[in-house]
Amino acid sequence: MAILPIAGYRLLADKNFEGNVSNAQTITKNEDLRGVWIASVSNIDFPSKPGISSENQKKELDEIVKNTKYMGLNAIFFQVRPTGDALYKSSIFPWSKYLTGKQGKANDNGFDPLAYIIQQAHKEGIQVHAWINPLRLSMGTASKPDKDVNVLSADHPARKIPEAVVAAPTGQLYLDPGNPAAIKLITDGVAEIVKKYDVDGIHFDDYFYPSKSDSNGVDFNDSATYKKYKGSFNNKDDWRRNNINTLVKSTYDTVKSIKQSVQFGISPFAIWSNKDRNVEGSNTQGGISTYYDHYADSKKWVKEGYIDYIAPQIYWNIGFKVADYTVLVNWWKEVCRDTNVKLYVGHAAYKINDTSQSNDWLDPLQIPKQIEYNRKSNAVDGSIFYGYSKLKDNTLGIKDKLRGIFVYDRDPGSAVPEDRQLYIASPSNGYKTSASKVSILGGGDPKQPIYLNGKKIEITNNGYFTIYTDLKVGENKLVFTHKGKETVLKITRNSSTNSSTYKMSKVEFRSGYFSPTQSMTMQTGQKITFSCQAPAGSKVWVEIGGYKTELKQTATVDENKGTLTPAKYSGTFTMPQVSGKERIKSLGKPVFVMEYKGKKITSKQSNTISIQSSKYYKYAVASTKDAEAVARSGPSTDYSRITPLINGATDYIVGQQNDFYLLKSGVWTAASNVKVINDKALSANKISAVTLKSNGSYTDISFKMPVNAVFGVEADSKTLKLTIYNTSGMNVSKSIPSGAPFSAVKYKAVNGGAQYTFELKSTNNYFGYYAEYKNGSLVFSIKNAPKISGSGSKPLTGLKVVLDAGHGGSESGATGPMGKYGLYEKHINLAITLNARKYLQSLGATVIMTRTSDKTVSLNDRASIIRKEKPDIAVSIHNNSMDVTADYTKHTGLLVLYSKDSSKAAAGYIKDQLVTDLKRRDDGYRWQSLSVCTVTQSPAILIEGGFMSNPAEYEWLADYNNQVKIGNSIGKAIEKWAYTNAR
Repeated sequence: MAILPIAGYRLLADKNFEGNVSNAQTITKNEDLRGVWIASVSNIDFPSKPGISSENQKKELDEIVKNTKYMGLNAIFFQVRPTGDALYKSSIFPWSKYLTGKQGKANDNGFDPLAYIIQQAHKEGIQVHAWINPLRLSMGTASKPDKDVNVLSADHPARKIPEAVVAAPTGQLYLDPGNPAAIKLITDGVAEIVKKYDVDGIHFDDYFYPSKSDSNGVDFNDSATYKKYKGSFNNKDDWRRNNINTLVKSTYDTVKSIKQSVQFGISPFAIWSNKDRNVEGSNTQGGISTYYDHYADSKKWVKEGYIDYIAPQIYWNIGFKVADYTVLVNWWKEVCRDTNVKLYVGHAAYKINDTSQSNDWLDPLQIPKQIEYNRKSNAVDGSIFYGYSKLKDNTLGIKDKLRGIFVYDRDPGSAVPEDRQLYIASPSNGYKTSASKVSILGGGDPKQPIYLNGKKIEITNNGYFTIYTDLKVGENKLVFTHKGKETVLKITRNSSTNSSTYKMSKVEFRSGYFSPTQSMTMQTGQKITFSCQAPAGSKVWVEIGGYKTELKQTATVDENKGTLTPAKYSGTFTMPQVSGKERIKSLGKPVFVMEYKGKKITSKQSNTISIQSSKYYKYAVASTKDAEAVARSGPSTDYSRITPLINGATDYIVGQQNDFYLLKSGVWTAASNVKVINDKALSANKISAVTLKSNGSYTDISFKMPVNAVFGVEADSKTLKLTIYNTSGMNVSKSIPSGAPFSAVKYKAVNGGAQYTFELKSTNNYFGYYAEYKNGSLVFSIKNAPKISGSGSKPLTGLKVVLDAGHGGSESGATGPMGKYGLYEKHINLAITLNARKYLQSLGATVIMTRTSDKTVSLNDRASIIRKEKPDIAVSIHNNSMDVTADYTKHTGLLVLYSKDSSKAAAGYIKDQLVTDLKRRDDGYRWQSLSVCTVTQSPAILIEGGFMSNPAEYEWLADYNNQVKIGNSIGKAIEKWAYTNAR
């Protein structure tokens, strides 16, 4: 089966089906056929790969039948002849290469997949239709074409009629339907199947004449056939259509002459013709049509009764402008009116959650909505689904939704078409906690009540609930009843005794409260703070390497309930000089000493303190595979990120702890981020020239100096300050480029460094920066305000945006009340982000996505994309969740986070716009250290749209219409931000 996006691009697909009568209604017509296409070409669905054993083939076929029954489907369209080869024992066609790995090679143990699936499916009351691709003989490509019948197996029947085979410009071999020998071969093959197998139907897909749009305008080369067999036809197109009509009518007659009850039907491309080309066509704008491109007059087949059913592949969503699903259903309804031909609809299950398609396919209810429309049309006799893997994998819950609709007669138009059972998302059964209360989150069938310990609980419209319940010490047994079934949730609360409560009842140092605890080396002159807890009123000091440092009492500890009051003590030790040529001198392990009412207590620590001699020159050069090294405020990843160290940054090492280096500039960085140079002094750093120039989206300020010095950046609403550490500076006398976001630059010396203050042209007119060391200069590039066209149909032309859909792939993010049976945060984030992209692109903005599908993208890679693209703004889209010990109902609203001063104003602006537009509770905007927001190249913010752990919020977030609304709102907020800040 061919899947044809509108522009004529063909994506391989396969399909077929038949059905029974069920649930006739007075208002709507339900499906008498509910089918699934099982494709064998290219091993799409079966077998999983060529050459697997017959036993494994049986297992895969059994699973297909099992899944078909589970979903309430009653027909399997099984592709038995994908390329002129067979998935059954044929005396005409060779065994398929997709079955055995080589065309003509017998299947393992002579196993016959068609016979087996008929046997297994019929046991379950499921029909089997033999799906045949009648004309296609091979799967060559334009780049690697199959040129003649020699590519076919030696026993292939087409070798006997090479004059009836055409090497199509698509690279594939085709039987030429203009040659009577080709028609006979196809109908003989059909006759063999109908005679030998208890099939319920013969099914053709949409591969007739290949469209010129599939081969860059090159036509099918059947000139010789036309010349020989054209008869009275003077128009080649009409002759071709007649050839296909002959094929269809001959096949129908062949089937009926053998067994009247066997159905024959076809699933053509859904557009017979667009109305602009043929007044009888559909009101669509498709790039191809069956009548003019495939030379397949599918309308005539219905009107003339050449088939028992027609199953047009209406592979577009409801509302798709180019080919609206509802428009095509209505067109085919009129075609089939007053005929004996049944109308089945081919649904594009393969598009579910496919982000390369229209965003509407991210809606879990797109297919159910189509089924609902079919029923209300009172003309559609059945549905066939292409994309078995999406059904099998339950993508966006489609498997369970079809089961609910077809097995349990759920309303396909409802928000919950699946037949839900009670599910508790959190906490897990057997959960243990010391908390006195927890939130229980779950969901069930919204049409049926849910009881907890016999008491009916409140649920949302879609069946979700949360209960913030008290826990007694020990095991808590909570019994839920739903739809006649009991579910027991056991939660154990540990003893309420707080083991962390400290009572000082004797003279002692409080264990675990000494600092520092890590070994370290610090240069002469550096300071170390020693601290501990001891009884209030004590005299406390530290002895180390012959030195003594007194610790002063700073505060008492209120939590104590003992006979003594513990207090905090702190004191500073300055690292002394090292005599001689010794580079590193160990002071040994610090000993804390306390005297209290004549009693002396000592505590020797396990860490070692060492001095780095001031005569020992040792410096670091930032050198990472990443764009920059992370600089922190302390010696571990627990400390905040500060101004990054770009590659090439150079500074003296004045301390070391936890595999982190302390640099003279005051920042810490991991040892792995730098290359260490020993016994070499840095030149005195002095700026010799400052130049300014425009760089498109940035304004470059170049500081010429011999050392690639470390710098720091800070900002407020009116100024941006750049401090170049350990450097002598100079005044800036150059004129400022007109597009720069600042109006003046002032210099002053600060603590041995050069500080430059940029006065912003307007409040919050700071959008970030990037820096690099280049040709003996530090080039500091300040982000200019965005520049957009601001008018016409594409007013955001010039605006560059990075959109980041949080989580993805193996990182699912937060879960909602239905856990794995509902949407993960990653799904909702992506749907919102793609709709925001659509909105912005429609206005001319350039949008870069960190991910466009359900794949894993590291936080570092997301940040790297922002650094590389240097957009005008970067927005990461997430949804929140709370710990199980929180009351989920109390946590609602929209929150925006930022990590850099350059992003603060944007965070507040975007938050205000979203809260107003979406009428959401305002949860504020605030600072948080987030990897994806620590970039400096542009404003980078993270939106938490709502709480997945709150049932009411999840219900709102999971509704695709709201995902569109949120995406549009984000787009509008960015649009207004761009207008407000544009230069």
